[in-house]
Amino acid sequence: MQPSDRTFDIQPLVRADMTLHINGEAVSAAVGETVLTVIQSLGIRQVARNDHDQISGAYCGMGVCQCCLVKINGRHKRRACQTIVRDGMTVETQVNRIAEQEVL
Repeated sequence: MQPSDRTFDIQPLVRADMTLHINGEAVSAAVGETVLTVIQSLGIRQVARNDHDQISGAYCGMGVCQCCLVKINGRHKRRACQTIVRDGMTVETQVNRIAEQEVL
């Protein structure tokens, strides 16, 4: 599987050290990047869906506003801006734990 194109990077990704999966697509990432920087490099702006089913984008980028909460490796409400990427990580944006529980 070919990694998704990081079209919206501010600088080109010089060295891809790992692959993670964002919304089911393989994406290249470098050591030290946060999940949020990788999400934004793909052009994804609608990042989180809160418990009231409202969509938000990342606001502060430093863990204060909690507007970048995503599902990482099956765990809801992880801060994308504070989480360093790891090889094989799975990230889902715009997920809502309440809606998922209602389906079950």
